[in-house]
Amino acid sequence: MHVVRYEAGEELTYEATGVFPAHTAMMRLRIEKFVGGGFAGQVYKVAVLGLDPLDDSIEGLRVGGVYAMKILIPPSNGARLFRDAIYRAGFQAPFALQCNPAAARAGALWQKFIRRAAGVRFDDERCVVDILATFVDSTLGGCGEISEWVDGRVWRYEVNDHLDARKRWKHTAPVDPRAGSPEYCAKRKFMAAFVKLLHEMGAPEFARQYEWWTCKSQPNALKRLDTNEDPLRGLTAVDFRAGLALLPFLPMAPGDVPLIFKGFWRGSLVQFDRGSLKKLHAFVRDHEADFHDMAPALEELTQAERRYRDGQIDVTHNHVRLLCSPKLWGEIRLANVTGWRVRNITDEATTARLHRNGLVSWLFWLLGGLPAMGIAAAVGFFIAAIATGRWSREIILPMIAGIVIAPAAVLLRRIWGRADLRKHYASILTSGRYFLRALLARRMEQLTAWLRAGRVSDVTALRLSESLPRYCAHLPLSVLPIFLHRLLTDRQYAKNLAHTIFVRPVKLYFNAELREQWLRDMVTEGRKNHMLTDEDAEMILSRIKEPFIQKYLKSLAVHVCTLPVTQIVSVAVAIWYVMQHPELSFNQAWTRAGAILVAFQFTPISPGSLVRGLYVLYLVIRERNFKDYNIAVFMGFFKYIGYLSFPIQMAYRYPTLARFMAAHWATGAVRIVPVFGERGALLEHAVFDLFYNYPLTIRRRLHEKDKARETLSPRVWHVPALVVGILAIFSAFDWTWIQQYQQVTSLKKLWWLAIFTPMLAGAAATIFAGRSDAKRRIIMAFLVGVVSSVTFTAIHGGFWVYATEVRGVVASRTWWDVFLGGLLWRVLAFTCSAVLGAILAEIYSPWPKRKKEI
Repeated sequence: MHVVRYEAGEELTYEATGVFPAHTAMMRLRIEKFVGGGFAGQVYKVAVLGLDPLDDSIEGLRVGGVYAMKILIPPSNGARLFRDAIYRAGFQAPFALQCNPAAARAGALWQKFIRRAAGVRFDDERCVVDILATFVDSTLGGCGEISEWVDGRVWRYEVNDHLDARKRWKHTAPVDPRAGSPEYCAKRKFMAAFVKLLHEMGAPEFARQYEWWTCKSQPNALKRLDTNEDPLRGLTAVDFRAGLALLPFLPMAPGDVPLIFKGFWRGSLVQFDRGSLKKLHAFVRDHEADFHDMAPALEELTQAERRYRDGQIDVTHNHVRLLCSPKLWGEIRLANVTGWRVRNITDEATTARLHRNGLVSWLFWLLGGLPAMGIAAAVGFFIAAIATGRWSREIILPMIAGIVIAPAAVLLRRIWGRADLRKHYASILTSGRYFLRALLARRMEQLTAWLRAGRVSDVTALRLSESLPRYCAHLPLSVLPIFLHRLLTDRQYAKNLAHTIFVRPVKLYFNAELREQWLRDMVTEGRKNHMLTDEDAEMILSRIKEPFIQKYLKSLAVHVCTLPVTQIVSVAVAIWYVMQHPELSFNQAWTRAGAILVAFQFTPISPGSLVRGLYVLYLVIRERNFKDYNIAVFMGFFKYIGYLSFPIQMAYRYPTLARFMAAHWATGAVRIVPVFGERGALLEHAVFDLFYNYPLTIRRRLHEKDKARETLSPRVWHVPALVVGILAIFSAFDWTWIQQYQQVTSLKKLWWLAIFTPMLAGAAATIFAGRSDAKRRIIMAFLVGVVSSVTFTAIHGGFWVYATEVRGVVASRTWWDVFLGGLLWRVLAFTCSAVLGAILAEIYSPWPKRKKEI
């Protein structure tokens, strides 16, 4: 039976060894729930049902207690294959934490020392989760560990209108209440101090789990729920097992780049969990009073580290030793034999034979490498055939050989390694009844995996277990993405999905009660996640019946309706194109259809955004009301940013609701980002800041700037001066172009000038506007853009007439293109750039100097 992970309610028995002291006991556990898993392994909440000490009790474990159990095997086969491939590329060995008990012990002992050191540095050992015992899981085939269960959470969304002050705050300084976001700042400070401590005690590669700018380390530090009322206390480092090795040519995050260079400096080209025992010994000596009882643990760690590091080929660290040390190769052989037993590749009898016979064990090792070599060869020949366009016998035969060698080598190794598998395969070949039972068992295992992944419902899984033809019909679809497999095979799922995409938005449009409940649900979730304060939530709910709120909710329902429009149109266009060109080959048809689908994703205005924009325009015309739609009527036509048009439009009437809805949707969208979109990671918080706290900060700064402008005199004379300046610059370029190149320039050739000159002018328009309020300052910038674009179009037309009629320059454009086409593009470019420059100046310009009082 192939067990991938455990289910709630299962009972397990292990021979566990305490981390420190290293006492052993038989431990009986019950799975309470599957918490989750990543590349490093799978995590469970477990309850201890029984402890039977073999020599003495394991410190920290008690019957009835609840603990965290981590088995160092990913719950996903895809994640396991990727993790193992990265690790094998770096260390030329299988993933050591899974298959080498010495590596698991070394990691656990390092964590014990880190916990004690954290107690010294932070006056509280609870800031590092306590690891209690290690064991080997012979069912899943990997090492595991038992730790204390931490009732904790990731950070809250904190409302903060002082992001500028938070940006100036340094994590080396005490948390400043004026900077806001106390939990964010406390975690930033804790993680920086913790990383510094890990470097001091010789664990720089453990510190990678807490480096801030990896952008995915923040969930590794949880806040204990019993310290909820104090934002500065209760942070606990909970994860010390890296999942992916850091290769010098494959950084996994922005923060990995400097770590790679620091590794070069230390002489560590490939990084994972290597520590410096020399530094650790020095740290322990410097704090002898705090570590006086841990001398046996330090000795065990030294031995475990030696066995762990010497059990891998690891060219980047062992290099010369591989050429001159037979002892090292003996350690590598023994570590591999042990790892095969831990991973259930060999049974006890085969393991004993491989321990005794070095030549046989190396042959077994070589046989294990054949599948990877066969697959690599097949992929290489396939790429060569695609690149050359030749499918000759010299390419096809080696490719087929590689495809055949891989499973053949796996099967041969299984037969060699385990007697129960030899008996199993023999029974399949000699007993038809057993063969049918084996097929049924394989089907049940596959259905279990599909059910866990969400490919099938529980009802469908039971039906497929009873019907082989139905199961066989599902098999070809199992290579598809999960949602597509479910969509094609589950009528109720397809019906619910269609209802969510097509029916629910329509109901939201016509049903006011449903719209109100939709908003109430979002507010409830926002309050739960602390995205909204209680006061803001009550204020939003108290105004839910207002006409403008109803109007905007209805418009948001239309936005939801337009979500699938672009995808439907793009697929329809791709199908229509392929049908209209039957002469295309299969590869050409798929390539061009894919190009069409990609092109639709990058067009600034898509079918969906066009429908959305036309709806807003319809509202403007029907209600004869431009003021309430003056932002959405323009933004709605643009893809992606158009989804935020109505939240932004609401900002001037309902700023709290607008910020909340923009932040709610944006943080929800973050979840689709692999790895970095994890709950509690830096990207999620950055998006919340961008859509909620940043507008608050801007509003506060603008209010403060308006107060600072109260002593100044209002100005408008600089607006025509800026227009004249823009006209002079562009006229000079036009004249120079005609004189030097005998051509009439175009906006396309001077695109950089058409963007940055009006932008600077717009910034100047608001900076020198004196006491004028913010609205008038933006209008001034708008007028600078409009007037200069219209006026220069006329001037440019004059230059075009002069060049073509007087200088005899051959015109590359028609009169229509020069005047009408040029006017439209200039108005768009100049106006948008000028307004953008004004907005940036409002946000980033320094405070205006007050007029001195006499």
